[in-house]
Amino acid sequence: MRIFGLFLVLALSVPILAQDDQLAEGWDFVPGEKILIYDDFTDMPRGGAPPHWKVRGGSVKLTNSGRLITPQDVQLQPNVAKWPENFTIETDLLPVKTEDSIERRMEWQFLDAANDWVWFVRFTYWDDENGCSVLVSTTDESGVADAKCKWSHTEPNKFAVWVQDGRLRLYLNKERLVDVNQFKPAAWTKAVLTLESSEQPVSFGPFRIAESAPDVSKTLFASGRYVTHGIQFDVNSDRLRPESAPILKQIAAALQTQPASKVRIDGHTDSTGDPAKNLDLSKRRAAAVKDALVKQHSIDAARLTTDGFGASKPLTSNDTPQGKAENRRVEFVKL
Repeated sequence: MRIFGLFLVLALSVPILAQDDQLAEGWDFVPGEKILIYDDFTDMPRGGAPPHWKVRGGSVKLTNSGRLITPQDVQLQPNVAKWPENFTIETDLLPVKTEDSIERRMEWQFLDAANDWVWFVRFTYWDDENGCSVLVSTTDESGVADAKCKWSHTEPNKFAVWVQDGRLRLYLNKERLVDVNQFKPAAWTKAVLTLESSEQPVSFGPFRIAESAPDVSKTLFASGRYVTHGIQFDVNSDRLRPESAPILKQIAAALQTQPASKVRIDGHTDSTGDPAKNLDLSKRRAAAVKDALVKQHSIDAARLTTDGFGASKPLTSNDTPQGKAENRRVEFVKL
């Protein structure tokens, strides 16, 4: 059986908006919190194979800038031992634009134990006016969703998939393309990403696959702590990235349910770089989160305090890209 894959992407290089601005209304994506795979390819040796993926049917390599690139058709299966019911997938895609009207395709296909597909998400793109489309199908319901879109050949294309409680949402750049409910495909056990590139190079940014986040309010006020990786900053900066807007909105809504509560915002970094600079950066990032909650969501500043701990309180080892990604976080602690 030939597996036709899908693609899901989320770009880390997007235009930066002002601190008070937010992404378009259609971008409400909230990344999962329990990381299953985070791969920025920094532990992939030059000339070697990606250690977190099973590669079949083609080849992949690193660009000089550290992106994963393939010049041919290839299948990639992430080393996820067990997929949860609710999850997110993020990466970014940057294809080479050609002079010909070539149709290319990427697809995630979700398979059962017999390696038969159960459902898939297909991203098809062509060079005429940078057109693209997404298609979702299951074995029980073909054409669950079909939407048109536009892609960029100059900037990485930010693409994300979010499956949560029978609801499937797909995003490209600043737009939510698909939002379907009562999405209940048959049981499946693994996923394969297939690229049909017509031998035209395409490169990827980091992949992040994670179990979807629990309810903010229940977690924070029941356990006394809420940990999020969804609040993002520019590299070595306290400037909030625009994709942080949805999770900040959720946190503000949770705080509004208990207006008498007080919360401390803690910033944490990984161990990369100078410890003193990381400590200062973590404090400034926590302060930036407070500032956004106060100015954008009208949370009383007196309810919020901030602190930062640099890399002094890791959740896990900093020896791998995934470990570093887990340690870069913001925590909300009920006082």
